[in-house]
Formats: sequence, structure tokens, C-alpha cells
Amino acid sequence: MTNANKIDQIKKYIGELELPTTGRASTTRGPSLVLTEDASAAVNAGSLTSFVSGITPTHKSDVLNSTLLAQLAANKQYNRFSQTMQWYDFYVSVLAQVGWVIPAFAFRQYQPSGKSLELSSAVLEILGAIATGNELAILAATLKSLNQNSSNENALTLFDQQSFPENIGTFQVFPVGEDDGQVVMALSAMQFRSEKHVTRFLWFSWTNTSVYLSQSAQKAILNEEVYGKVRQSVIEKLGNRAEEFIKGIEI
Repeated sequence: MTNANKIDQIKKYIGELELPTTGRASTTRGPSLVLTEDASAAVNAGSLTSFVSGITPTHKSDVLNSTLLAQLAANKQYNRFSQTMQWYDFYVSVLAQVGWVIPAFAFRQYQPSGKSLELSSAVLEILGAIATGNELAILAATLKSLNQNSSNENALTLFDQQSFPENIGTFQVFPVGEDDGQVVMALSAMQFRSEKHVTRFLWFSWTNTSVYLSQSAQKAILNEEVYGKVRQSVIEKLGNRAEEFIKGIEI
């Protein structure tokens, strides 16, 4: 198969993806999402994305749009809370189709070291095994600001609603950097069950017997040679959904 035929097939795949209907006005407002090369972060539906400094606005947009497309397409096919494994299989398959190179994806149970568990701390510990120092630093700053800065309240509300509507939750966290010009994200996927529903669940102190957490974490690399040729197809497929589901975080 020629490269041109491969790109045509990917564009056809994107065009045939089913996404949830939209058209309603966005109900949340937050800091304006202006993409620059400065360090930045955003809530992206049920994902929390942070960028180290030096990443171009185009690459940031590529990460946000491609991962939103994968989430929404998976949402259309499966219930992300009751069919979590099928949801993630589809989510990863969409990412792979549009140009992300992702190693084997599998969940493992997370065992807290103490008698309590705070998910934000667990996220930093889990990603500490694969993320760079700069990626961890911007993620830590993002989590702190999302929790403490009132300007981020509506972005946090969106994340809570998309990730943990009842007592079963699933969400993704990925700090993003570059390696020799390649976009690299430390993709961390979490799923958990708890005895009760709370807001601001990332910072709630759970007892280690009241919540069950499993996680998967691996590096993913964006093949720009592929994605650059289907970028516009992704943008057109999303339509106004990016405005609805992507909210900037003030850090």
C-alpha cells in the first residue's frame, strides 16, 4: 500500500467515526485557551493534559484534538464507566489510527503504601516512573492550580463530570514533552471504584479499603508524518466539540 493510499484510508476512517451529537452551548467557562510555547495545561473532557514549555501551538493542538477525538469516538461505542475495558480498547485504537505509536496497553492494580489514598498523589507517583522531571513538574503545578485557583473552577467541574459522575470513575492524565522534535506524552489511564461519590475526587483522602484503583502508564509518540496529513480531517470531524470539551487551566 502506498503512503498516499494509507493516508486516504485514515481520512476515510476518521470520516466514518461516530461521535456523540452536540450543538448545545458550552455550559462551562474558564481561562481562554490561547496556545503558545509557554508551559500550559487544559482539561480535555475526561483527560488532564499538561505541556512543558517549548512545544509549538500546532503540536499542542494536535495532542488535544486527537485525544478528544479518541475519547468521543469511544464514548459513542461504549459506556466508559460500565464497559471500561472495551472503551479503552477503542480509545487506543483511534489514537493508533491517527498516528500515535502506543506500546501494549494493560491495567494493573495500584497498591497504596499507606492506609489512605489521594488520587492526585497516586498519579504523580505512577507517572514518576516514565515521565521526565520537567513533565512531572508541570503536572504537579497543574494539579495544584486546578485544586486551589478559583479561576479553574469550571474546568474542574467539567473534568469531574466527565470522569466521575457516580461511584465509578475513569480518566486520563498525560504530561506532554518533546524528544528530538517528536511529541511524546506519558499516557496514564486510571479507573477506580469507590464506596461513595465526591466532588474534587482527585484530592479526596480515601481509605485504602474504600477505593479500588487500577492504572496503565506508558509513553506514546505522535508520528507527525502521518498526523500532519490528517490534521484537518480531525479538526473538521470534531467541529465545535473542541470548544465544548477543552478548557484551559490557569497555572
